[in-house]
Order: sequence, then structure tokens, then C-alpha cells
Amino acid sequence: MASTTLSLGQEKNPWLAAEARFDEAATRLNLDDGLRKVLRTSAKEITVHIPVQLDDGCLEVFTGYRVQHSIARGPAKAASASLPM
Repeated sequence: MASTTLSLGQEKNPWLAAEARFDEAATRLNLDDGLRKVLRTSAKEITVHIPVQLDDGCLEVFTGYRVQHSIARGPAKAASASLPM
């Protein structure tokens, strides 16, 4: 099968590149439109804003995101870190 060629704009934009690759995979898997909508929609979205004082003294606010697309196979969890005892 030939792969879909992404435009330069899609390659420079990570969101558009991921969306184009999703569309290609969904087409290859012959997914119907309903299942495509389910997979494109997130189940839960969390946005956090974290203020950080930089070394030069100014305050910068960084935004973080956590998205869960499906919890059908059980609870979703973030990666865990192992700390030495």
C-alpha cells in the first residue's frame, strides 16, 4: 500500500501530522466513521497552569496537559517513577 504524503504544513505542525497519520491508519484498517469519532474524542482532559520564577527573577506561567482517550481496558495512570530506598 502506498502511504499518504503529508504536506509541508502538516509536517511542520505536530498536531496536523498526527491527525494525517491517524486518518491514514483508520483508512487502512477500514474503520467506520463512528469508530473514528470515538477514537478522536478524549474521555478526560486536564489542563494545569504552573507559575515558575525564573533565574532572572521574572515569573513565567507554563501550561501542561493530560488527556485520556479511553479507559475501556481499565484505569489509566501516568508513568510511575522508582525511587531508591
